[in-house]
Amino acid sequence: MKTRDIPALGVSLLTHVLVLAALYLIKLTVIDPNMQLDLETVFEPERTQEEFTQELNIETSIAQTFNTQPGGAVTGEIGSSTAPVVTSNKIERSETLEDPEIEVSLRDVTLPSDETIGKDFGEGEIKGETGAAVDGYGAAMSRMTAELIRLMRKEKVLVVWLFDESGSMKDDQQEIADNFYKTYEELGVLTQQDQELKKRDTPILSIILSFGETIHQHTEPTNDLQEIKDSIQKIPVDKSGLENMCQSINATVDKFIASARGTNRRLVVIVVSDESGDDGDNAQVLETTVSKLKQGRVPTYFMGRESMFGYPYARVRWIDPKYKLPHWLQIRRGPETPMVESLQWDGLRSRWGDTQLAGFGPYTQVRMARESGGIYFILPNDEADLYKRRDLTNRKYEFLDMREYQPSLEDRRQYIIDRDNQEFRRVLFDVIERLNPLLHKELEIKVGLFPFEISAFQSVAYKEVSKVVQAMGLTEQALAMLDQIRPLRDTEPSMRWRANYDLAYAQLKTFRIRHFQYLLAVDQLVANPKPKRKEAFSDDKPSNHWSAQRVKKTIIPDQSQYDRLAKTFNLKMTREEYLAELEIEEKEATRLLQQIIDTHPRTPWAIRAQHEKNRGFGIRFIDVHRSPLYRFFGNGEGGIPLPKL
Repeated sequence: MKTRDIPALGVSLLTHVLVLAALYLIKLTVIDPNMQLDLETVFEPERTQEEFTQELNIETSIAQTFNTQPGGAVTGEIGSSTAPVVTSNKIERSETLEDPEIEVSLRDVTLPSDETIGKDFGEGEIKGETGAAVDGYGAAMSRMTAELIRLMRKEKVLVVWLFDESGSMKDDQQEIADNFYKTYEELGVLTQQDQELKKRDTPILSIILSFGETIHQHTEPTNDLQEIKDSIQKIPVDKSGLENMCQSINATVDKFIASARGTNRRLVVIVVSDESGDDGDNAQVLETTVSKLKQGRVPTYFMGRESMFGYPYARVRWIDPKYKLPHWLQIRRGPETPMVESLQWDGLRSRWGDTQLAGFGPYTQVRMARESGGIYFILPNDEADLYKRRDLTNRKYEFLDMREYQPSLEDRRQYIIDRDNQEFRRVLFDVIERLNPLLHKELEIKVGLFPFEISAFQSVAYKEVSKVVQAMGLTEQALAMLDQIRPLRDTEPSMRWRANYDLAYAQLKTFRIRHFQYLLAVDQLVANPKPKRKEAFSDDKPSNHWSAQRVKKTIIPDQSQYDRLAKTFNLKMTREEYLAELEIEEKEATRLLQQIIDTHPRTPWAIRAQHEKNRGFGIRFIDVHRSPLYRFFGNGEGGIPLPKL
């Protein structure tokens, strides 16, 4: 550096120091460190499009004021299109976005009024909420009040209530009718308090529809509360057992969108159903409905139940009116994903006897709610008539535990393309398909209601034994397929798919032990048919059937029993070698199940693993009583038909 440059450098340095000092003093004099600012965003009245499950507490009193932040605390998460780890508001930029005229002073902070907050800042593409957990219909209806007020501040609305006509919904319909007064009285009170709504004549009209195989209209557009309530109580029960939900929503939009627009109203659809719909499995039908809702700007809300974990069906108890016998009837309740991602087989038959809740709503309904800008309300799982095992359903999943396990909510067709382009997921799904008893009836192995007379039992049981032997071979093949993709497991980005793999692998290891135990149990009963029912049951009705039961303790064959099985199935190992192998297999299956519990804690996969671990690996036959009156039921000639729910 030349000497003549030093004065210039000094001047520059001194100038910068003085400027920084001045800025520092300005900061200290303008901002009082003890002053607290209470700022509120002007976007609060627009519903935050969360993908978290929100818990809403029931409140039975009529609200007298409007809460500009409807909804409860965020506690869980239901799903997203790409299953991100964290959520984000999906509000796209709009050319019609207006800047609110709000003056903010550091000395005197002025908050916007309700009228300013309620101002329409422009339409954009808004994704709906994929799960709001509520205590019941009352809480859901309270949240709907806030939603309707939010929409009514922009424009008048035409609300179409669409009720499922299935027999399992009758109690729900009554509860909805009882809660209608609260919702509509709140709407009346809040409408009178809101300056913007007071300017509009009849800001809300309602229509009651119901659907099953077809759709039925019960009212014209009305604001008569008694007419609405009376019409709900008159909804028929559809005898077909079909719930064409997507087609019914399509028909609703087609019929009412023009008249709603013609009267300057926003069409809103609210669906009440405890099933996921029979036509939602058709990707084209579902996506046609989604497209129509988005194009028509029709927010669609669902009041429904939690999906079954990785399984399409649930069972509901029905008591026949003549003999008062309980029957477990199948309804479509899931799954929570575009297609099933877990085994549909419990090693002997389809999973209906040990279905569990998923922590998420059914994919079909949740996708429609999300894409249309609506909400899927998850009603409580305290359904008295739903078949459920205590160890699989007495739980509550939390957001932090489930946020990395969200199901995909993308278009089913794109989901299949993405899945099949990834070897890990493709092979795992292939295993699920190969071992699906809903597709391959030979995997439905009889476990109950064998004839009580031993010779008749032997004749029936030996036919099932051949199925078990075939199932053993298929299980070995499936394990080999999963072993081949094991190196890809740790590179799989989705925790959901990792958990799917872990559970399927551990279950197959467990099933392999139970298969051979089934063979031992059949042989043991034929050789020594001693009733055991008095040990397990308290009633004294005479036994008339044998049923297989899963138990913790495995059967240890004596030498004569093992020799019979070795000869029948051409076993090469000795009894001692078999017992040593059995011990190794039990320890390995137990380790794998415990590993799932530790790796995926407090998730449906951990609950399922604990369930398998609790059941143990053994099979035994017990004698049971079944009412002979059941023979009168069925769809055969002369049989009493069972209702289709």
